[in-house]
Parts: sequence; structure tokens; C-alpha cells
Amino acid sequence: MNNSTISQEANKKFAIRRRDFSILVAQSELFTCEVLSQLLKEQGYNVVGRAVEMEDTLQQIRVKRPQCVILESEISGQRGFEIVQEMRQANPQTKFILYTSKPDLRIVANAMQMGFYGFLYASDGLDELYRCFQTVSDGGCYYSNGFMNLLRNYGVEVMAEQTRKELNRLTEREREVLRMIAYGHTATEIAEVLGISYRTAVNHKTHIARKLELSSCRQLPRYGIAVKNYL
Repeated sequence: MNNSTISQEANKKFAIRRRDFSILVAQSELFTCEVLSQLLKEQGYNVVGRAVEMEDTLQQIRVKRPQCVILESEISGQRGFEIVQEMRQANPQTKFILYTSKPDLRIVANAMQMGFYGFLYASDGLDELYRCFQTVSDGGCYYSNGFMNLLRNYGVEVMAEQTRKELNRLTEREREVLRMIAYGHTATEIAEVLGISYRTAVNHKTHIARKLELSSCRQLPRYGIAVKNYL
């Protein structure tokens, strides 16, 4: 089976579960919010709410508990991000995607440090948005081409495109395990810290090596050290 066929099969599977992937759209402008919500609905996504103010966004998260929130940076601000962090702890199943149309490096940097799962820029097309949702729903992180170019314009170090694609294959737990490997933790130590069995820790390492197309788990420390700033 070639890569094109595999990609088509993955898209079909994701299309089937789109209705089970609940999304809250939070944008500062009402028109943009409504247009984006409508576009997502037309593609079969389960849009459970819209919001144009931070307090309304937080209230809807508490009540509707969406799996994903596409949050515009202009609606949040620094205090908003602090609240988002609190909401992530209270509702760990909710994953946040940052959407920015008026780039502010300070806000973008804070979002990257706070564990947002996706990053989109206003210049991105709908295909980028859909790929972002697919990646996030699979437990990965997504950085759009527009967002990566934005970082380059700021002079921020950006990971290679191939590395980004490789890391997007990993789940959140697998990225956590790889991060620990990069800092020299053994499988026994990983198991103790994460509260899992030794066998589960070993299985995580095996799955990570396979997803990264490494020849063996022995290559994980070297790979992890090379990418640890992105984990």
C-alpha cells in the first residue's frame, strides 16, 4: 500500500469520526466566528458552540466540555491564557488550538509554552485547518505552514519540516516518554514517574521507534536529544 493510499484511508477514517469530535469556535469578531463555524459544519464537524468573548468561552467550556477549542489570540490575552491553563487542568480532554491574525510574539510564545495542541495563522487555507483538527484529534500537535513562516519572520528557531511531521505521529504520552528518554531516564524510571508498568514503558519506546522509523530503540536517546526543545 503506497503513501497516497494510506493517506486516503486515514482521511476516510477521520471523516467518519468528525461528528464525534466536538469543537468550540472562539473568535473576537462575530462575522469571522460565524463563517468559520459554518464552514466546519459543512465539512461534517460537530460545532457545539461559538463565542466572541473570553468569559463566554470559558463558560461554554465548563458546560459543553468540547474536545477542541479553536481560540483566537486576540480574544484571550495574557490573563486569558492563565485561565485557559486552569481550564486544561479541570478539563484535560479539551485541547486548545491557537489561531492568530494579528501576531504578537509574546502571546505566541506563551501559548507554545502552555501546551496548545495546534497553531494556525490567518493566512492558512481551510486544508491546513482540517489537517490541524485531524492531527490534534489523533493526539498530536500541529504547526501550520503559515504559523511556521510567522516564527521565521520573528527570527525564532523552527524545527525542520520532516522533524515536525515525525513528531506529529506521536501521541501526547509518547512525546512525554521521548522527552524523558532525551533527559536520560531509563524505562524503569519512566515507569515510576508516569505510574505505569515497566512493560508498558518498554512498549511505548518500541512504538515510538517504529513511528519515527528508527531501526531500534537504541537510537531513541540520540533522536530525543536532537528534538527535545520541540517536545
